[in-house]
Amino acid sequence: MPKLKDIVIEQLNSGQYLFNKFTADLTDAEYFKIPVPGANHAAWIVGHVATSEDSLTAAATGKPKRVPENLQKLFKGGSPCNPEASKYPSRKEIDELFRTSRAQTVEALKAFDESTWGDPAPQGYPKELFPTLGSIWGLQGTHQFWHIGQLTVCRAALKKPHVLM
Repeated sequence: MPKLKDIVIEQLNSGQYLFNKFTADLTDAEYFKIPVPGANHAAWIVGHVATSEDSLTAAATGKPKRVPENLQKLFKGGSPCNPEASKYPSRKEIDELFRTSRAQTVEALKAFDESTWGDPAPQGYPKELFPTLGSIWGLQGTHQFWHIGQLTVCRAALKKPHVLM
Protein backbone atom coordinates (compact mmCIF):
# COMPACT_ATOMS: atom_id res chain seq x y z
CA MET A 1 0.00 0.00 0.00
CA PRO A 2 1.47 3.38 -0.96
CA LYS A 3 2.16 5.98 1.69
CA LEU A 4 0.10 9.17 1.71
CA LYS A 5 3.06 11.23 0.60
CA ASP A 6 3.71 8.86 -2.32
CA ILE A 7 0.21 9.56 -3.60
CA VAL A 8 0.76 13.32 -3.36
CA ILE A 9 4.11 12.98 -5.15
CA GLU A 10 2.34 11.11 -7.97
CA GLN A 11 -0.18 13.95 -8.18
CA LEU A 12 2.61 16.53 -8.28
CA ASN A 13 4.41 14.61 -11.03
CA SER A 14 1.30 14.20 -13.19
CA GLY A 15 0.40 17.85 -12.69
CA GLN A 16 3.87 18.93 -13.78
CA TYR A 17 3.54 16.78 -16.87
CA LEU A 18 0.19 18.42 -17.70
CA PHE A 19 1.45 21.96 -17.06
CA ASN A 20 4.32 21.26 -19.45
CA LYS A 21 1.91 19.86 -22.08
CA PHE A 22 -0.47 22.81 -21.76
CA THR A 23 2.25 25.47 -22.09
CA ALA A 24 4.96 23.89 -24.29
CA ASP A 25 3.63 25.19 -27.61
CA LEU A 26 2.81 28.71 -26.41
CA THR A 27 4.99 31.47 -27.80
CA ASP A 28 6.38 33.96 -25.31
CA ALA A 29 3.71 36.48 -26.40
CA GLU A 30 0.94 33.88 -25.97
CA TYR A 31 2.26 32.96 -22.51
CA PHE A 32 1.43 36.51 -21.37
CA LYS A 33 -1.90 36.86 -23.21
CA ILE A 34 -4.96 37.28 -21.00
CA PRO A 35 -7.65 35.14 -22.69
CA VAL A 36 -10.73 37.08 -21.52
CA PRO A 37 -11.18 40.10 -19.24
CA GLY A 38 -10.74 39.13 -15.61
CA ALA A 39 -8.87 35.90 -16.40
CA ASN A 40 -5.20 35.07 -15.83
CA HIS A 41 -2.56 34.44 -18.47
CA ALA A 42 -0.45 31.28 -18.44
CA ALA A 43 2.53 33.15 -16.98
CA TRP A 44 0.53 34.18 -13.91
CA ILE A 45 -0.95 30.69 -13.50
CA VAL A 46 2.44 28.94 -13.63
CA GLY A 47 4.03 31.53 -11.32
CA HIS A 48 1.10 31.30 -8.92
CA VAL A 49 1.33 27.53 -8.57
CA ALA A 50 5.12 27.76 -8.05
CA THR A 51 4.95 30.46 -5.38
CA SER A 52 1.98 28.85 -3.64
CA GLU A 53 3.90 25.60 -3.34
CA ASP A 54 6.87 27.42 -1.89
CA SER A 55 4.67 29.14 0.68
CA LEU A 56 2.76 25.99 1.61
CA THR A 57 5.91 23.87 1.83
CA ALA A 58 7.41 26.44 4.20
CA ALA A 59 4.25 26.27 6.33
CA ALA A 60 4.25 22.47 6.44
CA THR A 61 7.95 22.14 7.24
CA GLY A 62 8.52 25.23 9.38
CA LYS A 63 11.39 26.24 7.11
CA PRO A 64 11.68 29.64 5.42
CA LYS A 65 10.26 30.36 1.99
CA ARG A 66 12.79 30.13 -0.82
CA VAL A 67 10.99 32.34 -3.34
CA PRO A 68 11.62 36.07 -2.83
CA GLU A 69 8.78 38.12 -1.34
CA ASN A 70 8.38 40.28 -4.47
CA LEU A 71 7.52 37.15 -6.49
CA GLN A 72 5.26 35.83 -3.72
CA LYS A 73 3.33 39.10 -3.90
CA LEU A 74 3.25 39.19 -7.72
CA PHE A 75 1.70 35.71 -7.99
CA LYS A 76 -0.33 35.59 -4.77
CA GLY A 77 -3.87 34.31 -5.10
CA GLY A 78 -6.17 37.23 -5.85
CA SER A 79 -3.35 39.42 -7.15
CA PRO A 80 -4.17 41.26 -10.37
CA CYS A 81 -2.94 39.68 -13.59
CA ASN A 82 -1.22 42.36 -15.64
CA PRO A 83 -1.30 42.05 -19.46
CA GLU A 84 2.14 43.67 -19.73
CA ALA A 85 4.83 40.98 -19.89
CA SER A 86 7.39 43.55 -18.72
CA LYS A 87 5.75 43.50 -15.28
CA TYR A 88 6.82 39.85 -14.83
CA PRO A 89 9.99 37.81 -14.93
CA SER A 90 10.70 36.29 -18.35
CA ARG A 91 8.91 33.17 -19.45
CA LYS A 92 12.15 31.23 -19.02
CA GLU A 93 12.47 32.51 -15.43
CA ILE A 94 8.85 31.65 -14.60
CA ASP A 95 9.21 28.15 -16.05
CA GLU A 96 12.42 27.67 -14.05
CA LEU A 97 10.68 28.96 -10.92
CA PHE A 98 8.01 26.31 -11.45
CA ARG A 99 10.52 23.49 -12.00
CA THR A 100 12.65 24.52 -9.02
CA SER A 101 9.69 25.02 -6.71
CA ARG A 102 8.22 21.66 -7.72
CA ALA A 103 11.52 19.85 -7.15
CA GLN A 104 11.87 21.49 -3.73
CA THR A 105 8.28 20.57 -2.83
CA VAL A 106 8.84 16.92 -3.75
CA GLU A 107 12.17 16.87 -1.88
CA ALA A 108 10.55 18.34 1.25
CA LEU A 109 7.62 15.95 1.05
CA LYS A 110 9.90 12.92 0.72
CA ALA A 111 11.69 14.04 3.91
CA PHE A 112 8.44 14.85 5.75
CA ASP A 113 7.62 12.69 8.77
CA GLU A 114 4.21 11.17 8.00
CA SER A 115 3.60 10.60 11.71
CA THR A 116 2.92 14.37 11.90
CA TRP A 117 0.38 14.29 9.04
CA GLY A 118 -2.50 14.84 11.46
CA ASP A 119 -0.84 17.65 13.46
CA PRO A 120 -2.61 21.02 13.28
CA ALA A 121 -1.65 23.40 10.48
CA PRO A 122 0.17 26.57 11.53
CA GLN A 123 -1.77 29.62 12.64
CA GLY A 124 -2.85 31.96 9.87
CA TYR A 125 -4.09 29.30 7.48
CA PRO A 126 -7.85 28.86 7.03
CA LYS A 127 -8.86 25.77 8.99
CA GLU A 128 -11.55 24.97 6.39
CA LEU A 129 -8.80 24.26 3.86
CA PHE A 130 -5.89 23.42 6.14
CA PRO A 131 -6.92 21.75 9.38
CA THR A 132 -3.73 19.63 9.46
CA LEU A 133 -0.19 19.50 8.10
CA GLY A 134 -1.33 16.63 5.89
CA SER A 135 -4.05 18.81 4.39
CA ILE A 136 -1.37 21.29 3.32
CA TRP A 137 0.39 18.53 1.41
CA GLY A 138 -2.87 17.18 0.05
CA LEU A 139 -3.88 20.56 -1.29
CA GLN A 140 -0.53 20.90 -3.04
CA GLY A 141 -1.26 17.68 -4.86
CA THR A 142 -4.57 19.03 -6.14
CA HIS A 143 -4.03 22.81 -6.39
CA GLN A 144 -2.35 22.63 -9.78
CA PHE A 145 -5.38 20.84 -11.21
CA TRP A 146 -7.61 23.76 -10.21
CA HIS A 147 -5.61 25.82 -12.68
CA ILE A 148 -5.58 23.36 -15.59
CA GLY A 149 -9.04 24.70 -16.46
CA GLN A 150 -7.59 28.19 -16.68
CA LEU A 151 -4.84 26.96 -18.99
CA THR A 152 -7.54 25.33 -21.13
CA VAL A 153 -9.26 28.72 -21.46
CA CYS A 154 -5.93 30.32 -22.42
CA ARG A 155 -5.41 27.67 -25.08
CA ALA A 156 -8.95 27.99 -26.43
CA ALA A 157 -8.66 31.79 -26.71
CA LEU A 158 -5.41 31.34 -28.61
CA LYS A 159 -7.03 28.71 -30.87
CA LYS A 160 -4.47 26.13 -29.82
CA PRO A 161 -5.25 22.44 -30.33
CA HIS A 162 -6.60 20.34 -27.48
CA VAL A 163 -3.83 18.79 -25.41
CA LEU A 164 -5.77 15.85 -24.01
CA MET A 165 -7.80 13.76 -26.40
